[in-house]
Amino acid sequence: MLLSALVATCLLTPSSAAPIDGQTPLLSPTIHNDLDPLKHLSAISPFYIPFEQPDPLPPHCSLTRVSLLIRHSAIMGNDDEFEQTMSPFIQKIHNITISEPRLLPSSGPWAFLRQWETPIVEKTLEKISPRGRKDAKQLGKYIRKQYNSLFPPRTRRGSNSQTSKEGVDAETKGGKPSYKVWTASSGRDIDTAKAYILGSFPSHQSGDDGEGDGDVVQLIEVPNHAKEWEKSLTPHKACDRFEKESSLKPANQWLAVYAPRVRQRLRKHIPDLVERLNDQDILAMQMLCGYETIAAGKSPFCHVFTDSEWLDVEYYFDVRFHYMMGYGSPLAPYLGMPWVKTAKHLLEGEGDDGKGDHLVYEGLHPHFTHRESPAFVSTFLNLFNSTRLPHPASEEPPLDRRVDNRQWRTSHISSFLGHIALERFSCKPTFSKPMLSSLTSEIDVEAGVESQSSHKKKEDYVRAVVNGKHEIMYGCQDGVEGSCKWETFREWVDKRGEKWGDWAGVCNK
Repeated sequence: MLLSALVATCLLTPSSAAPIDGQTPLLSPTIHNDLDPLKHLSAISPFYIPFEQPDPLPPHCSLTRVSLLIRHSAIMGNDDEFEQTMSPFIQKIHNITISEPRLLPSSGPWAFLRQWETPIVEKTLEKISPRGRKDAKQLGKYIRKQYNSLFPPRTRRGSNSQTSKEGVDAETKGGKPSYKVWTASSGRDIDTAKAYILGSFPSHQSGDDGEGDGDVVQLIEVPNHAKEWEKSLTPHKACDRFEKESSLKPANQWLAVYAPRVRQRLRKHIPDLVERLNDQDILAMQMLCGYETIAAGKSPFCHVFTDSEWLDVEYYFDVRFHYMMGYGSPLAPYLGMPWVKTAKHLLEGEGDDGKGDHLVYEGLHPHFTHRESPAFVSTFLNLFNSTRLPHPASEEPPLDRRVDNRQWRTSHISSFLGHIALERFSCKPTFSKPMLSSLTSEIDVEAGVESQSSHKKKEDYVRAVVNGKHEIMYGCQDGVEGSCKWETFREWVDKRGEKWGDWAGVCNK
C-alpha cells in the first residue's frame, strides 16, 4: 500500500518552482509564487496525487474488495465555463488586439497578450485532451500498484501461474469476463476508462483500444440519462430538478469581493487594459491557466496572479460547488445514494451485470463518472464534516471573506481523475480493538466493543479513501483507526438510504 516510488511518477502537475514543460516563467517582480496554482483550481486541476503516500491499512489487515468512483480525465474545456466566462474574455482581448492595441502592454509580464492565441476553442470542448489520456493511463498503473492483489493475474488463461502476487484468479463460471470496468456514456468518460484499462492491464487483456479483451476484461457503458437509479453513474442527468445556475449567485458574490482587489493591483501593470476588465474576466484568466496548461502544457496566466489570488479563486469554486453538488444542495445526498448502495452490494460480493449474474469473483470495481458524482457521494458518506474541527463541510461558507481552514476543498475531491474508494478489509484479531484519535472520538466507539481476547476470527471493516487519503465517514467510525465495522457500515448505509432514497419524489418536477 505504500507507493512512494510510483506516486512520485504520478505527481503530474509541475511544482511552482520549475517551469512547466520548458516554459519561461513570466513572474512580476511583485509576485513570488509559493503555491502551484494547478493544485488549487478545483475541478479544473489536472490529475495529481495530493498526498505523498496513500494512507496504508492498519497493521495486520488486508484488502478484501474495493469499489472506486473516478472522475474522467482532463478535457479541453468545459462548455458552460467556456460560454459563460472564458469565451467573452477571449473575444474581448481579440477585439482589443485588432482595434485598440495601444491598451495592451508592450513589455512586462502582460506583454504576451499582444500575440496571445488560446488553444481553448469551442469545437474541442468536453473532449479528453492528449494529456488527459496519458494521465488516465498513469492512473491505471497507480491503481494496479495500489490494489494489485485484487486484479486478475497478468498471465494468459490456461497458464500454470495462479494468484498470489499476480492478482486474483481470473477464471470464472461459464467463461464470463472476471473484471468489469463501468463508465458513464459520455465520450470523455469512455476515453478515460479505456486509457485506464490500457494502463492497468497487459495488452492481451486490455484489448487494442482499451475496450477489454472480452475474456478477462470488459468495459461496460452505462447510459447517462438512465432512470435506473441503482445503476446510474450520472444520476444528476436523470434528475429533472438538478440545476447549476443557482450556485453561481453565491459564488459571484464572493467573486465581487476579491476580483476588484485583483484589478486594483493590476492598475500598476496594465493601467489602460484594466479599465476594460470585469469580475468575470479575472475569473476567466484564472480558468485559462488550468485549461491552457492541459491543452498546451503551459499558460502565461499561471504566472500573473499572487498566491492569495489563487486561494481566492479556489474558494470561489468551493463556494459554488458547495451549493451545486455539496452539502449546500438538498439534492446531493439523494444523488450520492445510488452509487454507495451499488458499491455496498459489490463489496458484499453481490451485484448485477445486467443479465442477472452475480459478481462474486471480482475484487475491484472501478466506475468512471463526471465531476459532480464524487461530491454527491461525499455528502452521502458524511465526509469532511467533523464537528470537532473548524468549518465542517456542511457549514455555510461566508461570502465576505475566505475561510482557509475549511474542510470542504473541491481541489481534493473533484479534480480531474479525482477518486473515492470504499475499501473493505479484514484484520487479524490481535488488532480488532479501535484505535481512537481526535477524529474518531466524536462518538463513544467503546460502547459495545468486545475485548481483544474475545475475538477468535478476523473482523471486516470499511473505510473511505479520497485520492489516497483516508477520510472519516462521520457517524460510521467504530472500527480500527477511524474505519467502520462492516456490519455497522451495512446498517448505516441502509439507514441513510431510507432517509435519502426517494429520488423519484425529489427529482421529478
